[in-house]
This record gives sequence, C-alpha cells and structure tokens, in this order.
Amino acid sequence: MTERFAIKIAYIGKEYQGFQRQTESIKTVEGTILDTLIELEIINKVSESRYSAAGRTDKGVNAISQVIAFDSLKNKIYLEEINDLLPRDIYAWAKAEVKENFHPRRDALLRTYRLYHYYSNENLKLMTKAMKKLRGTHDFVKLCKKSDNLQDGSPKSTILTLETAKFNLQNDLLEFEFSSRSFLWNQVRKMVSVILDIGSGKYPPEILDEILNPPTSKPKGGIKPVPPYGLVLYDIYYKNIKFSPITKKISCETRLLEKLNFYSSTSAVLKLMKDTITK
Repeated sequence: MTERFAIKIAYIGKEYQGFQRQTESIKTVEGTILDTLIELEIINKVSESRYSAAGRTDKGVNAISQVIAFDSLKNKIYLEEINDLLPRDIYAWAKAEVKENFHPRRDALLRTYRLYHYYSNENLKLMTKAMKKLRGTHDFVKLCKKSDNLQDGSPKSTILTLETAKFNLQNDLLEFEFSSRSFLWNQVRKMVSVILDIGSGKYPPEILDEILNPPTSKPKGGIKPVPPYGLVLYDIYYKNIKFSPITKKISCETRLLEKLNFYSSTSAVLKLMKDTITK
C-alpha cells in the first residue's frame, strides 16, 4: 500500500530563483527537493506521486515551515537520508503520515510569515497605530503585485482577513509577524514597506484608511516592496496533523551553525563599518 507523507522544509532562498520548479536550467528550491526524492527512489515521476506544496515563495524568500506532500514508493522515509543529498541551505526537518487526500495548500488553515528589517529609528508609536489598521478583513488590492489565479483560472479575491499583524524590536532588528489563511503576491513585503514609510514620517497612519479602501492613487507611484531576504514563511497550521521532528538533529544543527556564524560575523563587520564610516 502506498504511503502518503508530508514533510516540513526549511530553506535559505538567497541562491534560488524562488521555490516553484521551472525548467531544468533554472535553480529552484522545489526542483532541488524533487531531484533528491527521485534520486533516493522515494518517488518515481512527480505526476505519479501526486506531489503538491503548500505554496510558492519568490526569489530570495526563506522558509522554516514550507510543507510538501507526496505518495512514497517506500513505506518508511528518513529525513537524515534526504538531508544527506540536499544542499546545505535546504533542510527536511519534520514529517507526518497523512491521508491519501491530503493537500498541503488547500488544507492549510493558517499561514504565518515573519519579516526582519534593520531598525533605523522609525517612530514605533506610529507604526503600532498603523499595524492595528491592517488587522481584520480588508481589500488588499493596493498591497499586492497582482491577483493570483485560482485553479479554475478565475482571479483570487483580494479581500482577505489578517488575523495577526504585529511587530517588536529586537536589538537593531524589527520583527514583523502576519497571519492569515492565505496571502497575495508580495502582500507581506508591501505591508511592511508602508509601515516603515509611516514610521519614517513619509505618510501618516491614516494613509492605510485609503489604501485599504480603494480606489485610491496613494501612495503616488505605487508601493515598492521591501527586499525579499528578510522574509520567512514561518509556520503553516493544519488540523489533526502531527509532525514528528527529525531524530538526529545534529544532521541539521552543524550546517545551521556554520550559516549562523557566517551571517552573524558578516553582520558584525557591516555594523562596525557603518559605525566607523558614519560617526
């Protein structure tokens, strides 16, 4: 009997042209994962395995809990074996046996994104006021690149409910967090862009009353999203699915510590340069 598995995938998106697989010549996270599953003979052909993913992330965007699902040719799979073949910026770290009709995108009840951005003395009170305006049900058409299409080809509604919209300051980093059942293309990056503009005094918090109540022409010239490198798909919630974490955590921990040391050391050098050059 074929077993269907769901796996939580974490990745650093810097070296990839987004998550979703494309042609063989384009390096993507999904394409890399599928190549690994095929090499390990966990799946044969993608179509035969009924493979699916919870969603796509753009070029440079990261994830902690991207979820994929597939029908396995093996009754048991080992995350350590998968990680041995994956590059050092992709990690399979939790798995679950799921029902044969499980679909990671359609069955997701809540998605949470976090975005990290350097703090440049923005007004935190104004930002807090603005974040409260984002919560609830609104038309986010002005805060997305364009509307996605549903499976039947019809455009996805831009009216969504934002369950969570909050931020906190950790040393020199602003940590934003947003939760919703679904998000629009570039929505999180555009929301943070507006909040930062409000914090810097470029716009008052009331600008969101116009943006969330279109039609409006403000901000003039459109809203440019913040860069993707600080954005991470943090969590996806499913009902009645329990993921078991990887047994031998050292297989991920060593690689993560190497990355953490590199980026932390680089960050410290850049801060030293900033403090020295601009003092």
